[in-house]
Amino acid sequence: MTKGIEIDYETRSAVELKTHGVYRYMAHPSTKALMASYQINGGPVRRWRYGQPCPADLREAIERGDAISAHNAAFERLLMQRVLAERHGWPMPKTSQFRCTAATAAALALPRKLEHLGEALNLPVQKDKAGAALIRKFSKPRAPRKGETAVGLLFNEPEDFQPDFERFHDYCDDDVRTEAEADKRMVPLSDFEQQAYTMSEIINDRGVRIDLKSAHAAVALAEKAKKVLDREMRAVTGGFVTACSQVARLTEWVQSQGVEMTSAAKAELETLLELQDLPSQVRRAIELRQEGSKSSVSKIQSMIKRAGEDGRVRGAFVYHAASTGRWQSVGVNFNNMPRPRGCYDDAHLNTQMLFEAIRTESPEYLQFLYGPDLGRPLRLLSDSIRGFIWAGPGRKLMQADYSGIEGAVIAWSSGEAWKVAEMHKIIADPSIPDLYRQTAASIMNTTTDIVTKKHPFRQSVGKVSELALGFGGGVMAFVSMAKNYGVDLNMLFAPVWETADEERREKAARRYEGVLKRGKEGTDVLTREAWLACEIIKVGWRAKNAAISRGWQLREEAIREAIRNPGQKVKVLNLMYMVTNGFLWCRLPSGRCLAYASPRLKDQVWAKVLLPDATWSDSEVMDRELAEKLALKGEVQIQGPTSPAISVLGVGKNGRMQREHLYGGLVAENDTQAIARDLLVNGMIKAEAAGYEIVAHVYDEMIAEVPIGFGNLREFEKLICELPEWAEGMPLTAGGWHGKRYRKD
Repeated sequence: MTKGIEIDYETRSAVELKTHGVYRYMAHPSTKALMASYQINGGPVRRWRYGQPCPADLREAIERGDAISAHNAAFERLLMQRVLAERHGWPMPKTSQFRCTAATAAALALPRKLEHLGEALNLPVQKDKAGAALIRKFSKPRAPRKGETAVGLLFNEPEDFQPDFERFHDYCDDDVRTEAEADKRMVPLSDFEQQAYTMSEIINDRGVRIDLKSAHAAVALAEKAKKVLDREMRAVTGGFVTACSQVARLTEWVQSQGVEMTSAAKAELETLLELQDLPSQVRRAIELRQEGSKSSVSKIQSMIKRAGEDGRVRGAFVYHAASTGRWQSVGVNFNNMPRPRGCYDDAHLNTQMLFEAIRTESPEYLQFLYGPDLGRPLRLLSDSIRGFIWAGPGRKLMQADYSGIEGAVIAWSSGEAWKVAEMHKIIADPSIPDLYRQTAASIMNTTTDIVTKKHPFRQSVGKVSELALGFGGGVMAFVSMAKNYGVDLNMLFAPVWETADEERREKAARRYEGVLKRGKEGTDVLTREAWLACEIIKVGWRAKNAAISRGWQLREEAIREAIRNPGQKVKVLNLMYMVTNGFLWCRLPSGRCLAYASPRLKDQVWAKVLLPDATWSDSEVMDRELAEKLALKGEVQIQGPTSPAISVLGVGKNGRMQREHLYGGLVAENDTQAIARDLLVNGMIKAEAAGYEIVAHVYDEMIAEVPIGFGNLREFEKLICELPEWAEGMPLTAGGWHGKRYRKD
């Protein structure tokens, strides 16, 4: 039996919800609740219509503090608090009363969207897909009808379309029944996670303050700068491309210059610019396209669209958006801010002066102040975009982020004792060579006396491998991370090959020949030298981090055992696995569980594949059924059985459940991110309790807004690193800054 209130509202407003967000939607005077459907303690579904008082039973339940459940409950909460209570005298519910069935679904790695959740749970009552047309009819403004004089906003009024409005309320009823049924089927959030959800809603209510005056000026500045770029594009291309936004024309023109180009996608443009023999006019045209398409301008426009009258963007963070429990930022997307150029970081600009310059709306003034490179307007706006976030009058921002938290977690959770010990030593004495230096020295068979802080191996070998290889990543994982740091893999080959022992060289060369025949693992895009350099570094990192590497396999073995023995707890490292109620559960050290739906095992074999040159490939793992079919055709030689493949149901890009492969490295990445997230929540709760009001958080960092003179940075950093009992021994540190405007140190 469902306890508490299950409720759903239908509304109308002049505000476009998707563009401006739910907070601006609820703040607008045109926003009106049209109807509600609700049930209390699992009773019959009841109705309310606009113009009626709050139903007595609903008022009584709200006032006595009953839980209020809704799907994407922030909508219902804000409607009840900011429209019905503040404007119409309804009882004011507490934020802590609300339960969100979308959040509950996400915590179980099920779809957030009610329609897809109903499908996944095979509910007897499901969301009515016809409701979208009724929402368009009654919830959004309409255009004037023929011969009608428009005075203010026009809506389709319920009394003019009574049969459709009744169907609209039937749709609302069905939503409540679907939500209630889903609620009964799902495991509810724990008390601690419900506390985290409530805290998330409070953070969303506070909002992130935007410097709107500078934001409006930046948009005007960008438009002027784009016109300058368009003029140059016309000159460079002889008038063929008249604007940087004309990607089809640009592609055609580049091809006419004898350069192969299939699209103006970011990755392809970056690849073209790496060519040494690229004609100068083509290079310049591509650079203009890159500069003219900077996404920072659209992000600033989103800030303006979503900011309330007080300049604050609210509702930016979605609780449990990832199956690991991490939040995702929506709307402005504060999680995805562009990385500043090196020249911007090196310049250490006075931000007050910079934003005064932006407010002039003059591209020429920016270039006069900061020069032709640093002062390029669109790039400079991208570099400084974090600075558009600032504290309120008499207040300041205080930021801290956990240092190398994922590396610390995977070492701690996998029992990589030497690494955990070294991290603790470095925390106690920062003069000790950092892990990037130690890793690089180990892989390159040298010492940290040689690999100093400024030695190129610290970054190209040590840092890249530490960031890329912790979760089973191979050559291409290293390649992707190396690209972020501008590492020339071909240049890296000589020193890596020279310092590797003969056995490691031979194994790498044999493996390269094996995967080359199939065009696998990047051999189709990398030179032999680049591939070998990455392979040798990968093998060296795994040798140095044997416990972490072994941990990937241990997780797989534990999961297979749990699937074979439903109901049995299988402990491995500091994790616990169990299959029950149709889910594979991974109990984290915090006690929270990750959920994987409908786990399965499928037989696999070692097999050799017949190649086009009539030779056989090296043995590789293959699905047994497929291998047996191909063996009958003489295209495969089965060598013998191996461990079965693990698969689960996960939410795909289309929002529906689809079967996905699960392997040790991915599982390790999931539980590492989940543990890091639990540490973040622990830190946020401690910060909140001490009066540091969190306004934003981005993965492993949190930003508080506090009165000037309140607290201090060292206290804040120390506070969020106080470990819960379950994380004993974790080498956790944080560093940060405080100031008026947001920045990334």
